[in-house]
Amino acid sequence: MSTTFYEERRKDRSAERDADRADRKAEREAELAERAADREEAKRLRRERDRDRARLRAERKAARGELLARLRSEGDTVGSVIAMACSVIPALYFQLRALMGEGSLPGFIALCLAVMLESGAWVATVAGERAKREGRPVGVFRAAMWGCATFAAAINYSHAPGPSWLAWVLAASSYGGVGFWELRGYGRHKTKASRTRAQRREERLRRKHDRKRRRKFPKVYARYTDLLTAAPYGSLDSETAWRDAWRDIHRAELGVTAGVLAHRVAADKALSAAVSGAETSPESAAVELLLADLFGPGDGDADGSSGPSGPGPDDGPDSPPAGGHGSANSLGRKGKRPSGRTAPKTPGKPLTEADLDTVRALAKTLGGTANLSASVVRRAIGGGSSEYIVRLRDAVKAERQTARSAAARSTTGKKESSS
Repeated sequence: MSTTFYEERRKDRSAERDADRADRKAEREAELAERAADREEAKRLRRERDRDRARLRAERKAARGELLARLRSEGDTVGSVIAMACSVIPALYFQLRALMGEGSLPGFIALCLAVMLESGAWVATVAGERAKREGRPVGVFRAAMWGCATFAAAINYSHAPGPSWLAWVLAASSYGGVGFWELRGYGRHKTKASRTRAQRREERLRRKHDRKRRRKFPKVYARYTDLLTAAPYGSLDSETAWRDAWRDIHRAELGVTAGVLAHRVAADKALSAAVSGAETSPESAAVELLLADLFGPGDGDADGSSGPSGPGPDDGPDSPPAGGHGSANSLGRKGKRPSGRTAPKTPGKPLTEADLDTVRALAKTLGGTANLSASVVRRAIGGGSSEYIVRLRDAVKAERQTARSAAARSTTGKKESSS
């Protein structure tokens, strides 16, 4: 069925409206997208501005912090500059007034002369500061600085108006500028006064020690200075040079001279003579001294070989006193001569565990059984018969020898098993 004119027209209009709606929708979407893009761009620009502001604030803060830190570190400079300005201005004014008061000087000439005096002092001050930093002599600059300041102070003092104290104040103002700057320099540069008390005390002690060396050992000191002078500067340590000088003069270690060696030889000879007179060796004498410290001095017989007079381990309750003195006395009362023989000791008396422990401890103290003599053992256990003392000493030596042999065999077995 064919469509009519009106139906076609209605369809066309509907299509046009649909197209218009689509166009408006597209326009709205484009407009929204553009607005969103504008908002994003605005946000981006705002973020960039915020970043720039934050960076500028951080830079300004860092600059302020750096400035404050510099001011804190240069506080003496700031204070000196303020004090110098307050000193120079009144000094320059009263110098200009004094020069113009003469009447014969034009104002410009008076101004030049006043500025010459003040600036001359400051030229010398700044030049002296630079020379001090570079380690050059500053005497000439100091003389020029204080000379100009003194000349200006004399002018202010002699032409000061009012009372006399004002003249002193004006004269001090001429010294104030260079004085405060010089005070700042003393505080900044290392001088002799900047050392600590410990450092100054150490240097005093070193100088005193050096003077003692020079007075006590003049020949060694002369050789010491020769070595330091001959060596390249700073290459030879002073104590090394002194040690070498001592060796060159005395051919010995520090503190040892020919006299000291002679005294040592004499002392060795005296000790050897004393030891040989006592029929003992220096090692035995040292052992005897050690035993005296450990057990106390013993009361030996006339020959110094026996222990206390009491009964020993082998002496029975019915045994006569050691040495047979009781028998001698009893026989002497009867008019008979003693035979000189003592009662026989009981052989084979068992060794007590207490005596063995004492001798073991003594051997450990002496560092072995080499110095374990019978007299040493007798003193350690408090006396006894020679037969008992010898068996006791030999038993301890045998124990030590057995222990060493067992240790050696054990070490050899371990080495063979490991190989």
